[in-house]
Amino acid sequence: MALGNNSSSIYLDLRNGKVYRYSKTNEPGTTATQTTKGETRYFYIYDFVEGHVTNFSTREEDIQGKVKLKFQIHLKDGNDDYVVKMDVDSSYFRMFCSVIPNIDWNFPVRLIPRIKEEQGVKKSSLITVNNGKPCKFAFTRENPNGKPEVTFTKNKKGEVIDIDREEEQQFFFNLIADAKTKLVHPAVAQPAPTSDRVATNVKPAQNFSEDEAFEDDDLPF
Repeated sequence: MALGNNSSSIYLDLRNGKVYRYSKTNEPGTTATQTTKGETRYFYIYDFVEGHVTNFSTREEDIQGKVKLKFQIHLKDGNDDYVVKMDVDSSYFRMFCSVIPNIDWNFPVRLIPRIKEEQGVKKSSLITVNNGKPCKFAFTRENPNGKPEVTFTKNKKGEVIDIDREEEQQFFFNLIADAKTKLVHPAVAQPAPTSDRVATNVKPAQNFSEDEAFEDDDLPF
C-alpha cells in the first residue's frame, strides 16, 4: 500500500504591477475584471509573494487564441506551495533572470512586481528581495557579462518594428538550468521573516526604497 499527502499549488500571475490569484466566483476580497470579450473574471490581488524557490518550469497557455510561453517560479512557505507565472516575453522574466546570479538560494525570495507610467507608456518591473535586501542586476548595459545583445529592427522613420530576443532568452534559460542545480530544500534553508508571505494592500517590510532599488541606468534592457 502506498501512502501520500495530497497537496495543491496556488497559482499566481504577475500582471499590472501586482500579484493576481484567480477565483472562480465573486468572493469577499476579490476584484472584478473584464476581458476583451466582455467576460467578467474575479481575482485576489496582492502586492508581493514570498517563499523558498523549489523549482522552475515552463508551460504554454492559450490566451485568446494566441499561444504564450509562461515561465513559472515554484515557491514553498510552510505548507503553502505557490506557482508564480509570468510571460517569457516580459520585463518580469528578464528582470528576475538578471538577478539570478546574485540570489542566495538558502534564503527565501520576495517578488515585488510594480508598474509606472512614463510619457504615456506603462513600464513593468520586478524587484527580487533576498536575505533582506534587493538583488542587484548581474547584467547591465555597461557590463553585459556575457549576455547576448538584443537585435532591434527599425523602419525608415527609425521606429522599432521588431525585437529579436531569441539569443537572450536562450542565455537566460541556460542560467535557469544551472540555478536549478543549486536550489536548497526548504527543510534545510533559512526561514522567511515572520510576516504574511502573500499580502494585499500592505507595503512589504523593507529598509530600502523601491524607487531607489534600481537606477534606470542599471536596467539590463
